Amino acid sequence: MTRLEPKLHARRNTIFSRQTVSRSPAIGRAGAVAAARRASVEAALYMLERGGNAVDAAIAAAFVAGVIEPMETTLAGSGFMLVSEPQGAVHAIEFPPRAPSAASPTMFEIDTSRALDRGLGVSVVVGDKNVAGATAVGVPTTIAGLLAAQEHFGRLERAIVMAPAIRAAYDGFEIDSYFALEALANLEALRADPGASSLYLHRGLPPVPPHLGGTTLGVASLLKQPQLGRTLELVSSQGRRGFYEGETATALVETVRSGGGVLSTQDLAACHPLVGRARRLVFRDCEVWTPRSPSGALTQLQILNIWQELHPAEPPMEDSPERLRGLAEASWHAFADRYHWLGDPDVVPVPEAGLLSPDYARSIARAIRDREPPPRALPEQGLPWEYFASVAAHDPWAFQDRSKRPSWRPMGATEAAAGTTHVSVLDGNGLAVSITHTAANHFGAKAVCPRTGLLLDAAMGWFNARVGAANSIAPSKRPLANMGPMIITRDGRALAALGAPGGRRIIHAVVQVLLNIVERGMGAQDAVDAPRLDASGSTLLASERLADVAAALREAGVPVALVADEHEPFGYELARPVVAMRDHDGRSSAAIDPLTRGTTAAL
Repeated sequence: MTRLEPKLHARRNTIFSRQTVSRSPAIGRAGAVAAARRASVEAALYMLERGGNAVDAAIAAAFVAGVIEPMETTLAGSGFMLVSEPQGAVHAIEFPPRAPSAASPTMFEIDTSRALDRGLGVSVVVGDKNVAGATAVGVPTTIAGLLAAQEHFGRLERAIVMAPAIRAAYDGFEIDSYFALEALANLEALRADPGASSLYLHRGLPPVPPHLGGTTLGVASLLKQPQLGRTLELVSSQGRRGFYEGETATALVETVRSGGGVLSTQDLAACHPLVGRARRLVFRDCEVWTPRSPSGALTQLQILNIWQELHPAEPPMEDSPERLRGLAEASWHAFADRYHWLGDPDVVPVPEAGLLSPDYARSIARAIRDREPPPRALPEQGLPWEYFASVAAHDPWAFQDRSKRPSWRPMGATEAAAGTTHVSVLDGNGLAVSITHTAANHFGAKAVCPRTGLLLDAAMGWFNARVGAANSIAPSKRPLANMGPMIITRDGRALAALGAPGGRRIIHAVVQVLLNIVERGMGAQDAVDAPRLDASGSTLLASERLADVAAALREAGVPVALVADEHEPFGYELARPVVAMRDHDGRSSAAIDPLTRGTTAAL
């Protein structure tokens, strides 16, 4: 009898097949929409067909997403929105995560008994109270932001824009495999909350989606949310008052307080979005626009600044080892600064001008050209967001006013969790919109307010749970989020609206899609489909299509791990970009990761 070897290894010359998936771009003349779910896209199209503009369309899609994507986002969450007007002005409507006024730096106890990496770097606290349950809840800002944007820039009545979301809440959305898998992954926490358990689980387990073929062999279960539908009806009829005052506000606060959270009615009353000019960076022959609040934006712009100084004339077009090494090292430098220096500039000093200084970018580009080792935490030094929280790789304060330079010495740091969605819309009149909003974790805080049907967010997980860092907790402080919506303009006209879900991987993914559009001249779908890498952690992650280049980098001493292209739908390894863009002929197109259930459409 032959005994099988415990492990079988393929010969060196063995070639395995690789799954390839493509998606046709949606191309039209009168506008384009891209979002994570078909229902969101259909809501946006309905607004455009009713005579609404891109703002109406994007907000309708964002409201629907807040109903049908609880594993990613919630209308009791937070986010960022950019609006590019045909005349050239670009506005930021910012509704960032924010701590309640009763939050304190020591409200969570670090759990030293567990060394757990959840993949996106959330620090471990006793009872996981920074990511699950009422203690994880921040001030819900999404509704305020979406309403303010619609009032400032929309064309249709609020009731029309909100109607698809209300209908989705009452009629229900189909349970798919992604919902079921996320519910199973968070089963213990969902079971622990009566509201979440009764809404998302049946007899203690998630509904089983059709898995043998949904056309003839199975019928999807519908998840209906009548309480949420009624809450949205109040918002539709009363506006801001229907959420931040009265019965909705009272129910939210009572639910959070009963679970040990610190949200108050005063926090809700004080919630107002920030509406103003977006942050601008000139890149090549374009202008790049981002939010100003703590987010992925500053790091995105720093990477672009370094890259532009690294290749001031003719950037490399092919995915050579040299190009990918430069991209990776620009990212490592920027993320080391992010993990050490960034926080809420209203509360702590942040060297924003220094980080975006051309001289500072030139100094880092020079280090990359000279082959100086990039700031990358070694395995024995721990996770990079923990290591660099107390170790400064650079001194950007040398490139601006040094008198405010702080010295951060925390014991460790936290990096925000995942759970995000994105919508990009262009209309036929030249208006462009980019919205990213989130629950700050999968299923947010895994807690639901029963009387309102609202999933509570986990905004406190965005903070450093330890005292003494730039991103440590403080009352009413904005944590450092990863969301990174972006708009690109050229000659005063919107070229593209882009963004992505995917935790900290959002930042480098959006940068690379921008480079594909601006430098490599790719269309929307090609820009999204092109193989990407991520250098936000200690190891360089690269698409398996870059295997040959990765091998060369590995020989040069760069730690590289390949990411299979046949990833699970909604995989986070390299984020999931969402793009709507307009070409020089005036055609609009939209694109999304071909392996997701996302949808694009054009008119």
